[in-house]
Amino acid sequence: NYIGGRTQDGDPLLNSECGNVWGYKGSTGDVDWSWDYHIMMNAFRRHPQICGWLYTEHHDVINEWNGYWRYDRSQKFTGMEELMPGMSLRDLHADCYIAMNEELCQEVKPGQQVQVPLYVSILTDRIPSQELTLRTSMRAWDSLGRVRNLAARGSRDGSRGGGAGAAVRVACSPWMCKAIEPLEVTMPQEPAAVVLSVQLEDRSGAVVARNFTTFAVRDGQQPRDETITQRQRKTRVLRVAPKDFKKAEWSVKQWNVFDGLKVNSAGAGYFEYQIAWPSDLKVEDIAAASFLAEVSAKQLFGKDRQGAAQQDGDFMRGKGTHDPSSNPNAYPMTDEKTYPSAVRVRIAGQIVGTFELPDDPADHRGILSWHAQKRDDTLTEAGSYGYLISAEIPAQVLQEAAKAGTITLRLEADEALAGGLAIYGEQFGRYPMDPTVAFVLK
Repeated sequence: NYIGGRTQDGDPLLNSECGNVWGYKGSTGDVDWSWDYHIMMNAFRRHPQICGWLYTEHHDVINEWNGYWRYDRSQKFTGMEELMPGMSLRDLHADCYIAMNEELCQEVKPGQQVQVPLYVSILTDRIPSQELTLRTSMRAWDSLGRVRNLAARGSRDGSRGGGAGAAVRVACSPWMCKAIEPLEVTMPQEPAAVVLSVQLEDRSGAVVARNFTTFAVRDGQQPRDETITQRQRKTRVLRVAPKDFKKAEWSVKQWNVFDGLKVNSAGAGYFEYQIAWPSDLKVEDIAAASFLAEVSAKQLFGKDRQGAAQQDGDFMRGKGTHDPSSNPNAYPMTDEKTYPSAVRVRIAGQIVGTFELPDDPADHRGILSWHAQKRDDTLTEAGSYGYLISAEIPAQVLQEAAKAGTITLRLEADEALAGGLAIYGEQFGRYPMDPTVAFVLK
């Protein structure tokens, strides 16, 4: 390496082995490797002095689980294609590449204008055309789990960096690796998880490069009781943090993550919440009501089992256990093997919905879980996320809750499919939301 006074002249610089599991205390066990890999590819492509790199491994081995595929060559899923349609690992390995922020998720304020650096890297002498077109788009998921496309902002004439939706001309040449004009984008005015996508197209309109970065838009904890106006329709929103349950009983185990940003439970059982009915809210003023939350199944991993032992010796050299979920940093990546559960929602004792939970996943889609990591060389359920559920609340149930002055909410997993339950809060998972009761007002 060119450190300690050594300088690079015309010599090639090759990263001869990188695995993006080093740098964490005791390695990682089985974890979503694709998030850090994405960051690593962005870093490599921003530096023209690097001519190449060698990633290990192509597939998992006996003591490392950072392969593109499982040990048996079954698939792992990165989730990138859901955040940016059409994107895959091929885009991280393409001859033409566009890179953005060093961090894959950046925290910003509502309404903040953000400058996003852009770098174009072309590792070939066979360029698709002398001029490429840069196109951008932005999508945001709000505190009710709704997704919308954000309006275009910024210059469109190519003379300056464009905003979301802009088409900007980019001159290119063989082996080009340099910064181009940054993007200027404006964040939504409300809390959101935002994906900013960019792509380069040749003159025929064919896409030759794709990439994205993400933003956690927030300004402190969201209000516990507020009224949101959208399209001239008002919605009264009541929120409760996952950790603020009043009762919980589980057959195997219950535990919290990062002081309750996410709550976990294994086996069969329930969480019960109580939300005060607003004194100024009348049932006859409600047009519709629903309960929304981000939840998933919850597998009991080796690291979370009672009496789980500390790793003994150098895990990278095969010592200790071969259970990939026993490493303290582990959270097995989404793959072909699923761990399902189901959740039943009761309000005022009445069942208002039952939902299948296909898995206990972890990959790129857990944007907020990755962003919540402490940057202390450890990982805690990184990349984990859930599924958005929405249960309509009947008028009779609303009447009973209003009469009692309390909305008693219970989330249950029973013995029929005792796959546990994880409940995500506004700073963890995929959606910037706590468990929520939403009243659409007349």
